[in-house]
Amino acid sequence: MRKIPLYIIFILLAVLPVVAAECIVKTVRLEGLFNPDAAALYEGFRNERCSALDAKDSELVEWHVNHGFPAVNVSWTLDSAGVATVRLNRGDAWVWAPPENREKGKTRKDVFGKLSGLETGGLVSLSDLSRADDKLARSGYYERTVPVRVYRDSSRNRLVPVFSMADLQMNELEGYVTYASGEDGGWSGSILVQLYNIQGTARDLSISGETGDWERSLDFSYKEPWILGTAWDGIARGSVEDDSSYKSALFEAGFRRNIGFDFTFSILGGIGDDEWTTALETSYRSEDRFILPRKGSRFDGSVTVHKKRTDSTDIRVSAYCSGRHLMPLYGNFILQTSFMAGTLLPTGKDYELEDLYSLGGINDIKGYRPGFFRSRAYGATEADLQWQGLPKTAFHLFFEPALHRARAPEHGWADTYSYGLGLTQYRESWSISLYYALHKGSDPLGGLLHFGVKSLF
Repeated sequence: MRKIPLYIIFILLAVLPVVAAECIVKTVRLEGLFNPDAAALYEGFRNERCSALDAKDSELVEWHVNHGFPAVNVSWTLDSAGVATVRLNRGDAWVWAPPENREKGKTRKDVFGKLSGLETGGLVSLSDLSRADDKLARSGYYERTVPVRVYRDSSRNRLVPVFSMADLQMNELEGYVTYASGEDGGWSGSILVQLYNIQGTARDLSISGETGDWERSLDFSYKEPWILGTAWDGIARGSVEDDSSYKSALFEAGFRRNIGFDFTFSILGGIGDDEWTTALETSYRSEDRFILPRKGSRFDGSVTVHKKRTDSTDIRVSAYCSGRHLMPLYGNFILQTSFMAGTLLPTGKDYELEDLYSLGGINDIKGYRPGFFRSRAYGATEADLQWQGLPKTAFHLFFEPALHRARAPEHGWADTYSYGLGLTQYRESWSISLYYALHKGSDPLGGLLHFGVKSLF
């Protein structure tokens, strides 16, 4: 057997990896000015790997960046006994200066700052900066041209958030026509006027009306922001409906408040032609933009108590919720999934026709004319595959399965579905929407055509 030369053995020993002892932290000692909440991050940290300590230090940095100390610095050393000394140098505290808009627009500077959700003089939180940018972009007032930037005030410890929000032509004058062929056919027309950010004050006004072969209605809604300098907005809204078999009217007023950057909460009281109402409502928005969003979610929910004016023991409760989620699939393909549901309680009561939910039309089950269904309870979902390959344009392929409580003489739950194609297109001063929808059991040539034209100013 051939012997291996001695010098080769020495070379092999020299290049063999040296297995270092594993780095373990037995306990942690803190140096620096620690807030109790920040110090709590290290509670119970015993006999952990050094990599786990690095992760804790990253959490500590993130905590301070979002609590007014964007220049924070954290380091640590480990002695031979396994005691890690974490040294915190959090630097000076910084606060927000009044937000600014790089783009010229009609919104007053103080109003713009309130709309951003950033509190002037409040401690800097860098995570809030991007959330404020998103909130402005989906408000309906602006279009983001450049992501938000931040600058240092040269004379004080203030950071100036500078947004780039160009005014959108989003005041709307919209007309919609729905036509249904066949024996149960007919038409309906609607008109909508939406005024956003009136004279740069964040006031909004909406007025809509509908008429046709099936029913007539008129609705309005108005928002007065920051009542008496508080964080609450004033809300007033009303509706009048005239069907072939009934007439109804309702006026509501109340307050709404933003919670953080994504949630709103409202409380309203109302009076109808024969009832009093009290409503609690909430909403959530995280979509990336107002016009044809590509990602994000939204949710709306409400609970309303209705009490007859002539009989205080005659009480019913209506509950409603809806939501949608947009998810990019591949390239310019977007999948939008949504749901809506409503119910009236108690379940065993005989409700008047005007008390029931009205379903059908462009806003819920597109394959049926407006007001086709009247139901005590319902649930519907939708899968909408969109292609947004052209600027401010979306092509739709949708499917909407639904359930509803059938009215007498029928009983129990009835199921149906709606499906079809659509087009939505926005331009500088106008937009159009076109949907052709069919429903369960319908003839391919007997669908509903929804056509809308919107003037933007």
